[in-house]
Amino acid sequence: MKTPPRRALFFLPCLLVAAWADQPASKTVTLFMGMDLAVQREASFHRVVDVNGSELKIKIGKKEFFVPTRRQLTGLKVDYGLKLAQTKVQLDGLQSGPSYTPLNDPVRKFNAASGAAGGAAAVRDLAYGRMIQAEISLAAANNALSQTPETSASRGAVEAAFESASAEYSAGAQQAETGNEFEMSQQFNTGAYADKMQGEIAEGNYDAMEVSFRVSSPVELTEPYMVILFKYRERDAKEGDVGMLIHAKQLERIGPKSKYIRVREGGLPVGFKFVDCTVHIYNHGEEVATNLSAKSVELTHEEAQQYLVIEHMGAHKQGTVPAAVVPGGLSAAMRGRLTAGQLERTCYAKISKDGTLLGVYLDESGNMALSDPLVADALAESFFKPALVNGKPVEGIARVRLADLAF
Repeated sequence: MKTPPRRALFFLPCLLVAAWADQPASKTVTLFMGMDLAVQREASFHRVVDVNGSELKIKIGKKEFFVPTRRQLTGLKVDYGLKLAQTKVQLDGLQSGPSYTPLNDPVRKFNAASGAAGGAAAVRDLAYGRMIQAEISLAAANNALSQTPETSASRGAVEAAFESASAEYSAGAQQAETGNEFEMSQQFNTGAYADKMQGEIAEGNYDAMEVSFRVSSPVELTEPYMVILFKYRERDAKEGDVGMLIHAKQLERIGPKSKYIRVREGGLPVGFKFVDCTVHIYNHGEEVATNLSAKSVELTHEEAQQYLVIEHMGAHKQGTVPAAVVPGGLSAAMRGRLTAGQLERTCYAKISKDGTLLGVYLDESGNMALSDPLVADALAESFFKPALVNGKPVEGIARVRLADLAF
């Protein structure tokens, strides 16, 4: 009798998955704890779908709006939740922590003071050179003066040369004295200022955050941006009181060749204590997983679909909602095979109660089948949430536009 293959059982959040041990499926999907950033416009918060420079892009209905963040107060909200991604970005050498703005940096101020002291020394040395040159001119003029009779027609010119040399020597002496006074003053005493610098460093009067890392992706991200969440505690705050600085920035294309990213942002309370820092990468408005993503688990496509269904039912235990496609499920490779017309076309997908694709149609009623194998293949690799009636999954129709699924 043939022995049936053994099954390996393992747990995911809210999900028990059975995988056949002798037929391992490729784990191409990452489940991870992601983050959505929302910005306030009037009385409501709207999810950020892109970053342009320092402006946050949101959609209200079919209209797009850009919300500036520089030199104005902007209401922001952070929402955490489990997400699925079919690509994983590599973040290497992530370093984060407190820093200084240029005006508050003790080392920068010490270097400036050292430069000023060097300038004072240079002024003094130039003055000594000026005095030496004036002494030579003064000796020559004095010798000429002693050899020129008072009745000589050239006597006046010789006396003028002597007075000029005397004045030049006096000016050089005054300049040298001023240089010496500057060098001896506390302001230009580099030894004293070095002690002061060490004292300021020990006090930890940080007022900026600094984050650096290298980023690369096996699949090119054509419209990426990053959001950095920098958590801190003010110097006199209680242990549980934590503030957050949110830094969002548009990035250049990210591919297999790693790029170095460094950010320094001021505006933090002086003397704050560093708590934590996380970096989130997005492409076309959807977050992608990274090797540093929290609660990261590798899944097969089938496991990911099962998880989505159970998570969807848990979020709508008594709800009635239509079937829906999950954004970000269209791979870059598949997107590259589709024409602009195929990407922009609106079609209707018939979805089973377990979230699998049953068919693709031109009409919402499901009477006119779409005869486009490539679009069908693109939808087959995407993820869907089934329709629910009073919290129970049923077959349903999901309205789909492939351009909205690309990551």
